[in-house]
Amino acid sequence: MLEVFTVGGGEYLVQTFNAVAAWTGSGGFKALIRVCMVMGLIYALLITAMDLDWRAWFRWFVQSTLIYLVLMVPTVTVKVTDRINPGLAPATVANVPIGLGVMASFTSQVSDYLTRTAETVFVMPAALNYSTGGFVYGARLWDKVRGFEIRDPVFKANLDGYLKQCAYYDILLGTKSLRLLSESTDLWADLGVNAATNRGMKFLTDTGGGAVDIEGRTCAEAWALLDAQWDAAINAYALPFAHSMYPKLTQAAAGARLAADVPVVAQLLTGTAMTRNQFFKQKSMVDAFEAAQLDFGNADADAFALQRADAQTRNAMTTAAEQGLIWIPVLGIVLTLVFYALFPVVFPLLLFPRTGIATLKGYFAGFFYLAAWGPLYVLIHMFIMDRLASQTAASTAGGVSLVTWAGIDAVNQDVATMAGFLMMSVPVLAIMVMRGTLSVAHNMGALLSPA
Repeated sequence: MLEVFTVGGGEYLVQTFNAVAAWTGSGGFKALIRVCMVMGLIYALLITAMDLDWRAWFRWFVQSTLIYLVLMVPTVTVKVTDRINPGLAPATVANVPIGLGVMASFTSQVSDYLTRTAETVFVMPAALNYSTGGFVYGARLWDKVRGFEIRDPVFKANLDGYLKQCAYYDILLGTKSLRLLSESTDLWADLGVNAATNRGMKFLTDTGGGAVDIEGRTCAEAWALLDAQWDAAINAYALPFAHSMYPKLTQAAAGARLAADVPVVAQLLTGTAMTRNQFFKQKSMVDAFEAAQLDFGNADADAFALQRADAQTRNAMTTAAEQGLIWIPVLGIVLTLVFYALFPVVFPLLLFPRTGIATLKGYFAGFFYLAAWGPLYVLIHMFIMDRLASQTAASTAGGVSLVTWAGIDAVNQDVATMAGFLMMSVPVLAIMVMRGTLSVAHNMGALLSPA
């Protein structure tokens, strides 16, 4: 059994190998091979007659016979191993022509070896390696977790009410400092310090069956009740959210991976240890604090929100780079599928005299060209992630807070732009590795024109 490695797109490779196995094993394809052999014989005889060289016919006979017997007749079983989706099933395909199976296995194993070896040299957390999570996984994970939202309407209403009726009045009365709160790395805990007992709010309680009980609570009582509900509110939406991020995993496996990876990203980017629930709580508090202040009309808070908007606006023109992050990896998978799927189309051309060997060289060279993409991904990935970690750590000042959240977003946008343009250079860099720098120098102008 031969093993083919890939980073993403494993299910498509399995489908492609199945299609090739079914195509080459059909009676119609075998009839096509017979027709091509007859046409090749006629072509070889014409060359022999016109050039008066009997060796042309003999060379064609030996060449076409060896190509057919060595590359097409034996079949092998291929197992596809997807580094991002290790639970890929079904992953084995039988009756794949040995020529395609051997080349796909050899080149993919070379690419996988160089990729994983490079990751051992450029050390970073295993969860953030390219072969584990894909290109700039840490930056993409941070971008996705910003979309997490607690959707429990009762909890959200109580949280919004607490901020408007308790927290902002504390700020207006001077019992709490907006500056200190904006720099807090645990905003919810700091809001509960010395919570008012002489002021209250309307507190909702879900009694089941769609009914809600409304009662008055002091700010201190409301904070204590909400504090006890945080973990349950986050857990209720963390699993579905994780499954949307990792759709190829089961919900339980996706939840476990999110719970394991969020602390790694938080530690790398901010330098502080935060569990999944701690991160989501702080993120939810930042969102709720900003949403509540829009309705409250606090001038200081409005100025803070304006500064945050200004920090994000400067990164608005990054569409082209962000598209590069999306479609270049897809292009790599598509080109791989095309090269594998074209085997039955290219093979008949190998049976003609003079053009067979040249076509075979050109076809197999494409496999090595695609194999060079993996190591290039790793090198760019390591550079981008190291830059992201250093710049984010410099802007966070010790943790995630209202003040640093905008800076983290801004750094993430800048790095995403850089990663996108570098990602778009991978196809050109792969050709450069194969053919030399000067042979592809004319492509660099087109590559740099968007920048």
